[in-house]
Amino acid sequence: MNIYEPYSCPITRANPTAFVFLLDQSGSMSERTIHDGVEQTKAQALSMATNALLDELIDRCRRQTGFYDYYHIAVLGYSGLGVRNLLSERGFVTPSELAVRTVPSQVTTRERLLPDGSTVMTTTLNNRWVEPLATGVTPMYEALVRALQMTDRLCNTERFRSSYPPTIINITDGEATDATAEQLLGIAERIRRTSTLYGQTLLMNINLSKDISSKAVVFPTTPEELPENRHARLLYEMSSELPSRYTQMVMHSRKDVAGGPFRAMGYNALIGDAIALMNIGTISSW
Repeated sequence: MNIYEPYSCPITRANPTAFVFLLDQSGSMSERTIHDGVEQTKAQALSMATNALLDELIDRCRRQTGFYDYYHIAVLGYSGLGVRNLLSERGFVTPSELAVRTVPSQVTTRERLLPDGSTVMTTTLNNRWVEPLATGVTPMYEALVRALQMTDRLCNTERFRSSYPPTIINITDGEATDATAEQLLGIAERIRRTSTLYGQTLLMNINLSKDISSKAVVFPTTPEELPENRHARLLYEMSSELPSRYTQMVMHSRKDVAGGPFRAMGYNALIGDAIALMNIGTISSW
């Protein structure tokens, strides 16, 4: 019998957690879109969002005495070039290792909604950990297989066995070109079955629709909340059900629902909503 309360483990240096970002860098990511009030390609929006999230994770590990490695982080891009490690050839890298790297910077412009309903454009300076890319096919299945191998290996190490479960975030705008829907559901189930003593790996999917006018949906409770889009419904079925301990947090941000369970998914959500997704599991770090 498992005596550990699921997803209750504090994230510490002794018991860190892991994040794996899977980034769709296929040819369709060259399509132009508008995110945070700025016209850009999907590839540009995705790289800026990822860079901001990586900077945030590193900053959460900053202490007066240095950087505490609460997280192990991997970023994989998948495209016509195959599945590639974008931060480190060995896969996972720690915040303290990233903090001492010298990388180019970029100015990120975002549209922010003020309490009075008006908007304002803000700029921030972020590190360019990931460059925009849009080329070729979409080997999503291969990327998910790689993520499964990485997280399964990590979950079975002594250090991570007693840690908060890993989180995999897959951000895509198109359908996989290397697998059927049944194969994608199968690999997603295998990912969700990997576990530490504190619960199963969380698989989150963010779907960037070609229809930028579609309403953004975060943490849907049923597939009916999504448009009649076969790809979006498939990603919904692939995604983990959020642990019940996060229900109140999600309800606070989603005031249009009475309760869960919620799926770890975003539709047409990238910048701000992706950051909201990242808060799941990381707010307890010491």
